[in-house]
Amino acid sequence: MKKTNLFGLLPAVMIQILSVGLVNHVLIVPLILHVAKRDSWMCPLIGWGIAILWISFPVYGTMKRLNGSVKSMLERMLGRAGSWTLKLPLALMLFGIALNTLVDTISWSKTTYLPKTPTWIITSAIIIIVMYAVGTGLRTIAYASAILLPFVVLLGDFVMTANLPHKDYSFLKPHLEHGWTPVWYGSLLTVCALVEFYTLVLYQHHLKKKFKWIHLVVLITILSLLTLGPLTGAITQFGPVEAEKMRYPAFSQWRLVQIGKFIEHLDFFAIYQWISGAMIRLSLSLFLIADLISLRSKGKKWGFAIFILVLFVPLSQIISDNMVMYRKIMTYYFPIAGAAVVAISMVIWLLAVLDSRSRHKKSSAAGVPAEGNGGPQ
Repeated sequence: MKKTNLFGLLPAVMIQILSVGLVNHVLIVPLILHVAKRDSWMCPLIGWGIAILWISFPVYGTMKRLNGSVKSMLERMLGRAGSWTLKLPLALMLFGIALNTLVDTISWSKTTYLPKTPTWIITSAIIIIVMYAVGTGLRTIAYASAILLPFVVLLGDFVMTANLPHKDYSFLKPHLEHGWTPVWYGSLLTVCALVEFYTLVLYQHHLKKKFKWIHLVVLITILSLLTLGPLTGAITQFGPVEAEKMRYPAFSQWRLVQIGKFIEHLDFFAIYQWISGAMIRLSLSLFLIADLISLRSKGKKWGFAIFILVLFVPLSQIISDNMVMYRKIMTYYFPIAGAAVVAISMVIWLLAVLDSRSRHKKSSAAGVPAEGNGGPQ
């Protein structure tokens, strides 16, 4: 990795907030409302506690021991052929993230502001822009995030403040109306959305320095708050019954915004927020797939871009024509994908510990301190 291609921790944080923030703030919210109803606001708080345990051990434990990329460590420990037992599931996870992002973005676009635009045109436009970002590298994605995120945050604060007169916090009571079971299931969905945080481990070798544990805690706290905000907003503004029925609760809150007596219909600002998150989430997942399968030359990257375009255009059309089935699949997708990522992260953590010990022994024998060694545990 060339030093000139590395970037700092702050752009990486911005990538995560936009990428993981999209699923936490938008995509997972209707599922949590459907499951936990009035008590949905409790789910991010419980999920945060569970996620802290996960990032403290498999995530941070792996990051502080890695000397290079996850891919190179897997190839050292398992061999090039054996490493595919973990690289393939990771690539499939990233493919699922990309496809899920694209389909939901197309569905939302056609439902709200592009109802008569053909699906293939929307898909092609998004993929062409995304593949340009993938081709130019992760640093481009990072700096694009640094430009986009401040305006996303400002708009989020604006809609939250503007809707304060519409909020009735009495809708949050009574607590535990249906017992703890729905809350625990909603908390599981919250954690399953947060596990996309693991993408940070897959590109940490592109960073100038490593994250500290406290950095990860602050970041996971921000991402949890991004789920808490739209959940409480939807319940307090629309009531638990109506909020549960909504497909896009975060977007619906924009439709209530009004400035004075004459300025309203400001929901077009939500387009900027959604597209910013979708572009970064898509770009990051496709870049990491290319990185995992070692596509470095420009020819291979362009071939990958054409393959993705040819694959995603018909796929998105087929799924868009069967959205009822897609919604049902999504209720199972998040728990299954979340459990798979947690399991994979545990295995990679174990391999990182063994790799760190191996390098420590070799460097001790040679009298040279080992890099990326967090000490055996």
